[in-house]
Amino acid sequence: MYAQDWNLTIQRQITPSLGLEVAYVGMKATHLQLNQNINQPFVTGGVYGSTKPFPSLPFTSSVIPSQCATTACPLNNINQVNSGGNSNYNALWATVNKHFSRGFEFLASYTYSKSLDYNSLSTGETYVIQNAYNPRGDYGPSEFDARHRFVLSGFYELPFKANRLVAGWQLGIVTQAQTGNPLNPTLAIGPGPGISLTVRPDITGAIQTTGDPSQWFVNKAVFVSPCVGTVCHPGDLGRNAITGPNFLNTDFSVTKNTKITERFTLQFRSEMFDVFNHPNFGNPVLTTTSSSFGKVLSTRFPTGDFGSSRQIQFALKLLF
Repeated sequence: MYAQDWNLTIQRQITPSLGLEVAYVGMKATHLQLNQNINQPFVTGGVYGSTKPFPSLPFTSSVIPSQCATTACPLNNINQVNSGGNSNYNALWATVNKHFSRGFEFLASYTYSKSLDYNSLSTGETYVIQNAYNPRGDYGPSEFDARHRFVLSGFYELPFKANRLVAGWQLGIVTQAQTGNPLNPTLAIGPGPGISLTVRPDITGAIQTTGDPSQWFVNKAVFVSPCVGTVCHPGDLGRNAITGPNFLNTDFSVTKNTKITERFTLQFRSEMFDVFNHPNFGNPVLTTTSSSFGKVLSTRFPTGDFGSSRQIQFALKLLF
């Protein structure tokens, strides 16, 4: 595996404490890991056949000894991880950075990007290429691709100095917003005895989403099986062609520093995570043959984790 990356960055100092940076960033990776079923039935004329490259092993084979009595051992799927994949990433980065002055600082960044690959091999994507003889047919958005992402973090020290009660107050905020990651509906088919393949469905109409976790797709009927009877072909829905739920989270903090003596400072902190209690949904069920297909059954992160629900915590510290 090897990677090539390049970038062009322009920086501009707007004021003594405010700077702007705009960058184009690109990356191309070659010979990445690729998950292929090397014993998939041959695809002839766009249709899965019944002949496999390795249909069976002789009963004397040492590969799976003692598994067959006096006949050949039938072989099913053989999933191989090889180095036939590649990926590319292109992005526009824009950053505004205000250094601390007059009690105020912030950093805001926006990314417009696109990442493409054959198979991301991420935790959530165990899907094997649906046509092992045409890996490029699975070339599409990466599992982790997010087209737009915006992050703002800021800190403000209130200017009040009259006495210990009004002095030492600080406010902080961190906001993250991004478009959803790709969705890849699939279904299992069996074009022949002892054969099981995972493929994408065919599409019979426009795919529309509702934003409603109880029914994410407007019309689930547009996703149909790529089989007619026992004759199946690779589904025509592109890999990761649909965008999942967006993500929005805002954390807010209030801090009070009270000087007790020259050496000791008492700090009180109140921190609110997902302060607006914005629901961040997980991806809907993507198995088209499931009765729950199109339903969101979980949040993006487990309850109690970052971005799952509003959480408030308080802390008291003695600094010296």
